[in-house]
Amino acid sequence: MVKFINLILFIIFIAAVLIFTAENPERVSVKFLGFESIKLPISVIVFFSVIIGILIALIYHFYTVYKIKKELRSENSEKKTNSAG
Repeated sequence: MVKFINLILFIIFIAAVLIFTAENPERVSVKFLGFESIKLPISVIVFFSVIIGILIALIYHFYTVYKIKKELRSENSEKKTNSAG
């Protein structure tokens, strides 16, 4: 059931991206910290922004999971040490 819901959400996301791309063909350049990009369609810029946001969220997620697992391992090793002694 979860896979079906994920598939539906993915299809909706792709449809939204395609509609956004079709409705926004204008080319724009982005200025950031004194740098200016080449002129790209706004949909490409938004797409790359979303991808960068997803990557940042994934890195943060994996770091959090790693930290939690590390804490659990240290707690388990302390429990084993206390119960053996």
